[in-house]
Amino acid sequence: MDYVLSSINNLFAFVILIIIAKKLGLFEDIPWNVRGISKGLLLGIPVLLFCLVQLSGILEATYDCSIVVNVFGVVAALIYCAAIALWEEFLCRGVILTNMLKKWGNSKGGIVKAVILSAFIFGCAHIITGFGGDWTNTAIQIVYASFMGLLFGVIYIKTESLASTIVLHFILNLTAYTMPYVMPNFQAMNPVTFILSIFGFVCLWVIETYVLIDDITKKLL
Repeated sequence: MDYVLSSINNLFAFVILIIIAKKLGLFEDIPWNVRGISKGLLLGIPVLLFCLVQLSGILEATYDCSIVVNVFGVVAALIYCAAIALWEEFLCRGVILTNMLKKWGNSKGGIVKAVILSAFIFGCAHIITGFGGDWTNTAIQIVYASFMGLLFGVIYIKTESLASTIVLHFILNLTAYTMPYVMPNFQAMNPVTFILSIFGFVCLWVIETYVLIDDITKKLL
């Protein structure tokens, strides 16, 4: 039931944001470009690998195969993940980053500033989870989301497609939120394996983000 209510709230937020954006004349500037999804998935390999790292824990997991999968829970989580991806990407990349680029996008420093600042805002938006009482986990989420926001930002600019980052965001959320339903007794993978995998992901993320920003600034300037 929590997922259902949260999904309704997030979809409602998405609709409200669209209405506000249209009223302010910001909606028309957002490039949805569904055809950019395939390119976004290619550029989003670090994100996909990160998801695979988490899912690969299934190979080391211990779970009871006799447990029936909670189908309603999985469907609700799917809708929930999609709803979050829709409104967060629409706001942070579609509205905020797009308008920052309109203001600062005529210089390399401006483009970098827009990407970093929008990613920081994206990360800080997750502070709301801290009101549940777990501030340690919230701090981790803020840092994690900020880093993801950087990569999503450059992919959005490179593909000129909001749809591409929505799909990547959805996949990322899906990995995190459906695991407890698919594997009720799922146990985390070996810590050493996980740390090494995260290190590899970070290296790949840094390299790709740098290369994309460099390529973007060369073409836009």
